[in-house]
Amino acid sequence: MTKKVFLLFLLACVFVSCKKDKKNEPEPEIKPEPEEITKSYSNKIILKDAKATDDNVELSWSELDTINFLQYTIVRRDQATGNYLNIHQSRDQKTTKFTDVDLPYSPEVKYQVIGQLHTGALISSNVITYLRPDIKPLNITPFDVIFDKDEHSLYLFEKNGKISIYDLQKKEITKTINTSATIGYCDIAIYKNKKELYVPRNDGWIFIYDANTLEKISQISTGLASSCIVFNSNKLFVSTAAWTNRPIKVYDRATGQKISETGDFELTRFKKIPNSNTELLEITINIGPVDQDYYKFNTDGSISQHMQDRYHGDYPLDAGIFEIFPDGSKYITSSMGSIYTKNLTYVTSLPRGNLYFSAFALNQNNQLIYAGCQTKNIEVYSMSDYEHKKTIKTKAYPFRLFEDGNKIISVSSISAYSSPYGYSENPSNIVIESLDKN
Repeated sequence: MTKKVFLLFLLACVFVSCKKDKKNEPEPEIKPEPEEITKSYSNKIILKDAKATDDNVELSWSELDTINFLQYTIVRRDQATGNYLNIHQSRDQKTTKFTDVDLPYSPEVKYQVIGQLHTGALISSNVITYLRPDIKPLNITPFDVIFDKDEHSLYLFEKNGKISIYDLQKKEITKTINTSATIGYCDIAIYKNKKELYVPRNDGWIFIYDANTLEKISQISTGLASSCIVFNSNKLFVSTAAWTNRPIKVYDRATGQKISETGDFELTRFKKIPNSNTELLEITINIGPVDQDYYKFNTDGSISQHMQDRYHGDYPLDAGIFEIFPDGSKYITSSMGSIYTKNLTYVTSLPRGNLYFSAFALNQNNQLIYAGCQTKNIEVYSMSDYEHKKTIKTKAYPFRLFEDGNKIISVSSISAYSSPYGYSENPSNIVIESLDKN
């Protein structure tokens, strides 16, 4: 009996001991199974976050699982257009991936997938946004740009009177003023060892600024709206609104007094032929058909020679796309790339196929013409025989081109051109591109 009691006692101790050990053991952590990502729905589409590789964006979405499926349509919106555009359509119900290889050069791009059913019903996905913070468009709408090689800066002019200086080294706008007038084509030159900016206005004045600080120095009265100004040999050549009364006025920079007047058409644009004293090539702005004129002045500012257009619209001209060859022998103009001699004789047009040009830069030493196009590229041509040499790709649409050593500076817009003849309004969303020539 005693032995039985003892055995029962031992068994009880072992049982209690085992129970205590189990109680002291940590409870196993029970993790829920990861929620299965649903790949298909019958009544909705889930568009997943975009995956970016270089300049491509990979999209994927849940399958629209219904017997009424007809097609997927992928739409995209960027900052430049502001509207959704159809970029891809597919009737393959099982294919739920797409790579956008034509990514707009924009700081923000939005995507959405729209499913269409045989019934006509549309099922839209969520909208995802792909951000590119490295792209920082300038909030300006320039009608013209001047490149200051010495300061390595750009002057950007807006019709509403704003003038901004963009520092190419700092990659930012460093100064901006509002002139409180509608302004025309400006000029920068050295007067008495000081760099000055000359600004024609629509209120009968020419304002003169320190080109570095944009502080106003002086002003000259024309009594007429002005569209263009050129400085040379201490004189200012101004295109005014005096159509029937010799609209080109010449003023003395020191005294502000009018020296002479000549011209055919009011409110034009002209440029000085390089190394001349003083020869101007002029293209009309508000006259149709567009005309061209040539003027040569004496050293005292009086007119010496005036040649008029012999074609009157037979060949393209455009005051907004207008560059003179560095040797002064010819000039190039218009979206067709039309080339004229300085005596206003049409020579030829650049071979372009279905391209339209938006800007030109000229290199006399290398005998090359750089032609910005509305297809986000720069075509390079020989200056001697006008043969096509190569293509330089741009990220945005070139508006103005400038030579800068072994680089081409392209003042571009991320907004596409509205017509072959350029923008219906001045370009916006400006970016500055520095491109290798080679």
